[in-house]
Amino acid sequence: MKEEFFTNLPSHITIDILSRLSVPTILLCKSVCKPWLDLLTTQEFINHHLSNSSPGLAVFPEFLSSQLYEFKDEHNLEHHELHYNILITNLKLPLHGFISTSANGVLLWRNANIRPNALAICNPITREYIEIHSPQDFDYTYPQVVTFGFGASRVSNEHKLVRVFHDCILDQDTYRVLQIPKSECHVYTVGAGSWRRVAPPAPFVYSCHSVGAFLNGNLHWLVLDLDNKPVISCFDLETEMFRVFSAPPPHQGGGLLIDVFALGESLCVCDNSSEDEIVIWLMKEYGDEKSWRKEYVISKIEDYKGQSYEVVRPLKVFKDGDMLMACGEFSLFYSSSKTRTISRIEMFGYANSVVHTSSFLSLTSFGTENVSYF
Repeated sequence: MKEEFFTNLPSHITIDILSRLSVPTILLCKSVCKPWLDLLTTQEFINHHLSNSSPGLAVFPEFLSSQLYEFKDEHNLEHHELHYNILITNLKLPLHGFISTSANGVLLWRNANIRPNALAICNPITREYIEIHSPQDFDYTYPQVVTFGFGASRVSNEHKLVRVFHDCILDQDTYRVLQIPKSECHVYTVGAGSWRRVAPPAPFVYSCHSVGAFLNGNLHWLVLDLDNKPVISCFDLETEMFRVFSAPPPHQGGGLLIDVFALGESLCVCDNSSEDEIVIWLMKEYGDEKSWRKEYVISKIEDYKGQSYEVVRPLKVFKDGDMLMACGEFSLFYSSSKTRTISRIEMFGYANSVVHTSSFLSLTSFGTENVSYF
């Protein structure tokens, strides 16, 4: 084959070929020649690569450098092994806290303990991050609640951070929320450099431990109304308006151990309130409240039966129905469709993990933001 053959290919064909390579190989291709470097930083390549990328896992072990994994649809549960490719290693983020969620290859980081208002977005592929500061007049104390979400709007594709805040008046004996006298919502469009106040949601009880699940250009929180009934609060990132979905019934009538997530292309509610099993519901048709189906019922192994104190997050369903899931912030489990039971995955140790699709989107494309590197 002549040397000029690949050089003279139309750019869209070259983009299609290069986008099929692994992330480490694409990073090496940037060093081949300047035309490839220019091509691999175009918006056309970034969008094409993202649309063809498979969701993987961003893993942030305690006290260790972080890594990105891309899972294959193969596994060996008998030996507690997953088949995967390591995309990026030795990610030493200059931040302390938790990775909360991911959208279009960009991760949302939040310090949930020491500085609960401290936020940042980062792209581990480009090794860029942007710290996002809260307004100076924003502060809160218990029993006030603040929660966040991050995603991209459907039409404009703007990346937005959403913060929901509300006051609480509690029953002094049961600590149940009796009233919500004040509720606010602020939106930060990445690139604009400031927060904006938008119309607040209905007076629902949000959880400070929950992060909005991003799906179909919307953010979703499982909340409680003042009758302690769970519903789903949905925020449209394009119109910046709230609406409400019904939620499937919780196992024991409470909302502490259930939450809403994006599982593949479906909205999912996972209920860990039973002592014996984990129940997972899927909304089969997005937006259709009548389409909730109890899709998975997973028996807990003996060591994990009894009262639970952790929310379970489904992460990935494999082709044979096996499932990867997280329990709490740091534990990973594997569910077998054959045995309908779960087992602990030790390969990552204790790690904060989120579903993440790799992207070559540079945070410098947001313009006015102060981008730092790690």
